[in-house]
Amino acid sequence: MAVEERSEDIDILAPILPYGGFFGLFRTTPVEKIVRDVVEQIDKALADRERRGDGGVYERLILVGYSCGAVIARKIAVVVHGETASAPFANDLKWLERTWAGSIERIILLAGMSRGWAPEIARDWLQSAFWTLGSWYCAIVAMLRLPVPTLYAMRQGQPFIVQTRLEWLALMRSSRLVEKRAAHACELRRRGGRFSTCEAVPPIFVVQLLGAIDDLVSPDDAVDIVVHKGDNASFVLIETPDTTHHGAINMRKPDKDQRKMLEDALGSGLVPEAKSLADICREFNLSDQARFLLLAKAAGDSHDDLRKIAVARAHMADTLSATPDDMVTDVVFVIHGIRDKGFWTHKIARAVKLEAEREQRVFRSFSGTYGYFAIFPFVAPWVRHWKTGWLMDHYVLMRALYPEAKFSYVGHSNGTYLLGHALLHYPAAKFHHVVFAGSVVRCDFPWSALLPDKSASMPGQVDKILNYVATKDWVVAIFAKAFQALPTMFDIGSAGYDGFDEYRRETRHPDLHEAKFVVGTHEAGIREAHWNDIARFIVKGEPPTSDAPREAPPEWKAVQPRLLRLASSGAPALLVLWALLGALFICSLATIAWAAWLPVLYCAAVYLFVTRF
Repeated sequence: MAVEERSEDIDILAPILPYGGFFGLFRTTPVEKIVRDVVEQIDKALADRERRGDGGVYERLILVGYSCGAVIARKIAVVVHGETASAPFANDLKWLERTWAGSIERIILLAGMSRGWAPEIARDWLQSAFWTLGSWYCAIVAMLRLPVPTLYAMRQGQPFIVQTRLEWLALMRSSRLVEKRAAHACELRRRGGRFSTCEAVPPIFVVQLLGAIDDLVSPDDAVDIVVHKGDNASFVLIETPDTTHHGAINMRKPDKDQRKMLEDALGSGLVPEAKSLADICREFNLSDQARFLLLAKAAGDSHDDLRKIAVARAHMADTLSATPDDMVTDVVFVIHGIRDKGFWTHKIARAVKLEAEREQRVFRSFSGTYGYFAIFPFVAPWVRHWKTGWLMDHYVLMRALYPEAKFSYVGHSNGTYLLGHALLHYPAAKFHHVVFAGSVVRCDFPWSALLPDKSASMPGQVDKILNYVATKDWVVAIFAKAFQALPTMFDIGSAGYDGFDEYRRETRHPDLHEAKFVVGTHEAGIREAHWNDIARFIVKGEPPTSDAPREAPPEWKAVQPRLLRLASSGAPALLVLWALLGALFICSLATIAWAAWLPVLYCAAVYLFVTRF
């Protein structure tokens, strides 16, 4: 009703999505299928309009989505405009380009989760606990290759969320919007339809209605301000008073007197000492009516009128990212691994910036930390995947901040896994130069499918890769290699000790490089002696002079200790032995935990063993 009252000539399509209601939490319909189904429903609605026989056509489309449905609404707008070269679609969402894309005038997000949900952003402990248990349940189900609940795709950092944001960025910066809009304008003129101001306004105008007391979506996550370049013509944030996340869709049509009070309150911003909209809602209990009115305005008011009641960029959180910087030429991610606080990442980032200055390039760096990561959590695939989501969430923010930059990457240990997993599951993620050290990526990682195919003029997700292979990296040689023997359950491996299989081929890719061998253990590749070489490769793409020749394999036994290589070949058996010893240690503590103080000691020992080792 709120949308209908702003226009006498409007049709409403309200698809029933499969995850509604409490039991909808357990529905497992793939979110990509939901997107395809809704696009097909819109196709049918447009075809029905054509069949009326009066020669009319829909002049504009408005997409409205609530909570996770807001992400789906944005995704539909993206896929119907077609794939862009800078942000390829997932295979399930290709070939959905539609001619009616140019008629999408605005998207209204009701408490939209632009960056997805996560236990860390929940306001109360009960919601956080619920989301945490749900995350573990979904992750274990996924590991068992069973259907995963639909809403797990909306978790912060998951491929669907990250891909949508990257694709939206690419679409907003491409010429595709203008082309579709112009084609739609020509079609309307040919049919003699009204086309008023569509050419003078942004191709897609996004209106976010966010509750003042929304307990599930933080303002930073909802605004996603860097994607929209701050206070520009394509986005406004409007706050709805006295509204929680679940209350965002509770509305009631105001009567004539109520409407006048609300309208006066909305225009009170320039009137000294006038009551605000929130004051009026509290005093006269008009919150439901205010939500109705604001949604109606979001659907029908002009862009200029909506900006008058929107939250100004200067009044938003100071923690929001700055506006995009087109002068930055490069960004480098430097990410640490397991059992590491990552202080060295800042120093490698500094070495890269010094090298960049000599080349007159403008580099920015991201050396954030995902926290101390012990071996036991590292073994759990879903925990590693959540860390990948953390990386990709920050990748989107940096991509929005520096739209003209090339992105490079330096990773150590688990930091190499994060990028390897991201490259396989986030097709819109692209990196220029990549350096791995102490890599726990599988040796059979498919670099040939990710590096450029110059013979076919096909760009890749990665332009060049340099892998440091250490002589005595027992962590990778034994621990990671043991799990490499179980590919169906664990996607980690021993590339930091054995190197990549593709590198040992006679016809290996010319942009796949390995430094064999750096002397030392798991930290060998990130020692100070290699910082300048790493910086040179990141900035100029030049591998170290010690890069192994193509006849490298015969050199292996002469460089890496034979005893370690022997232990590495029997890594699965050693891992079983290590697990038995760990279980014996825990059981021994349990057997002596009979005194009053020993249970405390027992719990402390197990906690330290699991979380710090």
